[in-house]
Amino acid sequence: MLIKRGLVIDPAQGLEEEYDVAVSGGVVEAVEKNIPTSSAKKVVDASGMIVTPGIVDLHVHVCYSICPRLGVIPDEACLPAGSTTVLDAGSAGHIVFPSFREFIIKNSKTKIYALLNIGSIGLVTFFFDKIKSILYSPELIDPSETISCIEKNRDVIKGVKWHNTYGQEALLYARQVADKTGTFLMCENSALYHYPVDIVLKFMKRGDVLTHCFHGGPGPSVIDEDGKVRPEVEEAYRRGVLFDIGHGQASFSFRVAEKAIQQGLVPTTISTDLHLGNINGPVYDVGTTLSKFLLLGLSLSDVVKRATDNPARVLGINDKIGNLRPGAIADIVVWKLLEGKFEFVDCVGEKRIGEKLLKPVHVVSSGELLPGRGAI
Repeated sequence: MLIKRGLVIDPAQGLEEEYDVAVSGGVVEAVEKNIPTSSAKKVVDASGMIVTPGIVDLHVHVCYSICPRLGVIPDEACLPAGSTTVLDAGSAGHIVFPSFREFIIKNSKTKIYALLNIGSIGLVTFFFDKIKSILYSPELIDPSETISCIEKNRDVIKGVKWHNTYGQEALLYARQVADKTGTFLMCENSALYHYPVDIVLKFMKRGDVLTHCFHGGPGPSVIDEDGKVRPEVEEAYRRGVLFDIGHGQASFSFRVAEKAIQQGLVPTTISTDLHLGNINGPVYDVGTTLSKFLLLGLSLSDVVKRATDNPARVLGINDKIGNLRPGAIADIVVWKLLEGKFEFVDCVGEKRIGEKLLKPVHVVSSGELLPGRGAI
């Protein structure tokens, strides 16, 4: 396959220029000017469009059926939208993970990695309000079994997830499991549930990920009442804690994001936290989430970097994923950057009008152009 005449944006290589991209055998063969079309079986015309590596969404919930009110089907909700690789952020605990791997991860075209929830059953009962309180039980935490599950599935499990419903004691256990397995810890900045960010950050080290980083409250967020980034947040940022968007249903505020970015607290990664509770708004898809950061003043290259190269590096897969280097897996998105007046909404109901919206036109996964996408 040959993708012709697109504006290639590949931050991993520092590319932002019109190139052709040749794909063969499921990998990127070349990124060059004026590659002849004579040997191509398919030619995709990307004139006037943007070509990027496939999106690496660092926070989704795709453990569908097992978490029946939470998980989306990745090949329907993620892949066609441009997210060719995703990280499931703790839907499954050690009891649930074998089924997640066998029936969902193995059978999806979307490349799925996972964080193992510190809770043994993960988020199976999430959005079941009458029984959700079961997630607070300390009996649902078994660090030794969690460690064993990680060791058996190191090719897929990249770290440990602390979800706020499991409480502060579980955060200590999650820290211990991450340290013993040499993996990273993802924690929620869940101001909505009154776990102050300064407490959460005390458990976090370089390379750990604070998701929902621009949560809007009502509890303390990364900015104080005067709109200033909190000192403990600045200190964590300096020491190498990574800040992830994790937009979600209740976890992103334009106001918080704007204030933080103006003061230099730029997110490391832009992710959706896509699940059944937000796929019909306010998240919708990854293109909409990325477009919100164009509205907030990040450049297109900066936005792409935080959704391709940066998350691939967090996962330790950037040798083959998140870039268009020759030999990399051919995960590619061809985008149309629409211009006009587009309404965006955050998780506290604030609406803003942006002038740019990223829409996927073609998605290539492991060298395969997705069905229903055109070629000439």
